[in-house]
Amino acid sequence: MKTLLYSLLMVSLMSGNSWADPNKKDAVEDLKTQILQIASAAQGEYDSDDNDPAVRAQLDPLVDQLVALVPARTEAEKFVDVVGAWQQVWADGPGGPPGMGPLAADVFQVVFPDKYYWNVAKNKVRDIMTMGFLRGKFDVEADSLKIEFTKAVFDPGWVAPGTDVNTLAMRAEVGAYDGNPQTPGTSPIGKKGFLANVYVDEDMRICRGGGEEFGGTYLYILTRNTAFKLK
Repeated sequence: MKTLLYSLLMVSLMSGNSWADPNKKDAVEDLKTQILQIASAAQGEYDSDDNDPAVRAQLDPLVDQLVALVPARTEAEKFVDVVGAWQQVWADGPGGPPGMGPLAADVFQVVFPDKYYWNVAKNKVRDIMTMGFLRGKFDVEADSLKIEFTKAVFDPGWVAPGTDVNTLAMRAEVGAYDGNPQTPGTSPIGKKGFLANVYVDEDMRICRGGGEEFGGTYLYILTRNTAFKLK
């Protein structure tokens, strides 16, 4: 295991962003700033509010420009950077009905080295508040992660502001919330698709993912964060 982690670290150091040209580094930072400004401004109250195609039309060309500026890496080479906790800023992926479901500002993904992840989110349906947990496993392919959802559970009530999302994901992994499975008729368990990390560095991650079972390919803008925001 130590040998594998060392190898991943060396691949990251050798294959990561190389800034021999300071103008290119400035261009990358400028594009990252533009993308985050647009994504943050477009974030709605609920995750399902963020599906505006006009926002996607603004973001896609900027993402393509960003990807073109950095050295190409395979998913395996990016994986050491992908591992960890990420907070979603904006996404146009499938959401729930308008006015309910995951809160857009409180959606996280925690990616573990053992090739699984947990999506953790605060959910609200009318006056009912819950924590939602969705587990996915994946295989690392050349240009994307091949994903499959394996578990969906919830916990009544919301966690306190500042709660560490890594702790919640690990609790979910050991079965702390298994007594509250998601309703079978609405559970996404068994769905398969892909998630391509088209850009990732120490503080920002951009993915395109989905597939036939998800009804299309979607864009996800995330920043590295480990805790639910303090009110």
